[in-house]
Amino acid sequence: MTALYPSIFDLLPHSPHPSDGQEQTSPTLLEQRKTERTLAALLTSIPPAHVPGSLSTVPKGTGTMLRKSEHVQWLAQLFYKLPAAYVSLDASKPWLMFWTVHSLDLMGVALDQGTKDRATATVLAYLSPLGGIAGGAANSHLPHLLPTYAAVSSLAIVGHAGPGGGWPKLAAHRQATYDFFMRCKRPDGGFVVCQGGEIDVRGTYCLLVVATLLDLLTPELLHNVDTFLAACQTYEGGFACSAYSFSSGSAAAMAEAHGGYTSCALLAHFLLGAVAGPPAEPAEPAELAAQSPSSLGPAFPAPIDTRAALRWSALMQGEAGEAGGFRGRANKLVDGCYGWWVGGGFPVVEALSKHEAHGREEAKSTGASRIEPVAGEQEWEDDALSTFFNRVALQEYVLLAAQTDNGGLRDKPGKRADQYHTANNLAGLSVAQHHMVHSPSKVAANAAAFDPARSLPAVTPTRAAGGWASEAERQAVRRRVWASALGWQEQGTELVLGGDESRVNATTPVFNMLDLRLRAFINYFYGGQVDPASA
Repeated sequence: MTALYPSIFDLLPHSPHPSDGQEQTSPTLLEQRKTERTLAALLTSIPPAHVPGSLSTVPKGTGTMLRKSEHVQWLAQLFYKLPAAYVSLDASKPWLMFWTVHSLDLMGVALDQGTKDRATATVLAYLSPLGGIAGGAANSHLPHLLPTYAAVSSLAIVGHAGPGGGWPKLAAHRQATYDFFMRCKRPDGGFVVCQGGEIDVRGTYCLLVVATLLDLLTPELLHNVDTFLAACQTYEGGFACSAYSFSSGSAAAMAEAHGGYTSCALLAHFLLGAVAGPPAEPAEPAELAAQSPSSLGPAFPAPIDTRAALRWSALMQGEAGEAGGFRGRANKLVDGCYGWWVGGGFPVVEALSKHEAHGREEAKSTGASRIEPVAGEQEWEDDALSTFFNRVALQEYVLLAAQTDNGGLRDKPGKRADQYHTANNLAGLSVAQHHMVHSPSKVAANAAAFDPARSLPAVTPTRAAGGWASEAERQAVRRRVWASALGWQEQGTELVLGGDESRVNATTPVFNMLDLRLRAFINYFYGGQVDPASA
């Protein structure tokens, strides 16, 4: 296994640096050289992490490990009282909650019920009377798509279905949230993140996650979202923040590819794909055996170039001299947060690649497919799909470069720890330790267990023609979306550097929460569904 993922110490000191041979100077290049020098000094002074199955001289139980106790203590100090400098994040309070409780969840820390109840009450104070969820107290902040995602994800972790658990109150807020989403929608398929705010794919991703979890999807909400996302893909292969729509009706990416936007676009595209497929299984109830939703058209969702996205994402991982971390843009510095914002996209790209390969196989038998094969291309084997980034090197970046001496994780050496980088470093560590795959057999088993009679009240579209063409179509979409969301599972053995102390829990791709949180939460909002794993 580890032969596929060499340690950065196996590659040093012969690994090239991005600044090698660069005679011109620029602020970016100067920062790059400074980062390379800082990391070089660090890697010669800190004990390496134990790499299982390697010829490393670092025995298990020695060397650098994930210092969980320090990180937990650091998070606990910030849970109830933040330093004055955090006033700049006054409109990001749901995010501070999510980063904290998700980090603790990943490290296996169980909060007491009193703390969970207090966290739930805090998040519920952000429910906006205008629909959606605000970044702070609802009487002084506008609802915003990004805090809505963070607040809903936080409630999935700390809330529950009983009195005071937050979920019933959130359920009663579904229609208002849907109406807020529709007010954010633009004709080209993009969404403003708030009233008067910008349009970018972060908002699209956050909206689609919440709409998926709370069972809010309708044709009018999804109209043109797929073409907007596809237009954001750049010539590089990654995705830009947004797309510019021309008067001719065409659109093009309006900026360079970026790790966070690429991840959001890929994950959002995956969620759209769940609406349209996979094809109905023979074992499912006849009343749900609809084909792709006719309300969205036969070409939904618009295709993206998955292989180009994969290539770009793989090229974002730094060299050994950069400690194996990911950067967010070409020719920029590595940053621990991209362990999730780039690394977290690989399971989704793997699933999309397998789906496209299946589509090409079907094309051979039917003679028609929306996926055009490229002349001379070879199909990828499943084993190869899990090797497109170096899982060992990413863990080494988190353990060696991102950890601070006093707790918390950071962007890179020289930077301070914060909750954002702590959560995303740990999520990236989880992606590197656990190979998560989207299982067609698990999706099919979920679909067979789906009960259409279990449902919260359907949201009312803003237009008479904005809903599904029939109740059967609505139920078919609900079944597909729910079954797909719970279709992730771990494949193979864990790969954990540094010993058992460094292990973190597996985060579910797309949703970025533990499976046990996702399962209980989405089952509740789909009317009390009972999936096979929970039965």
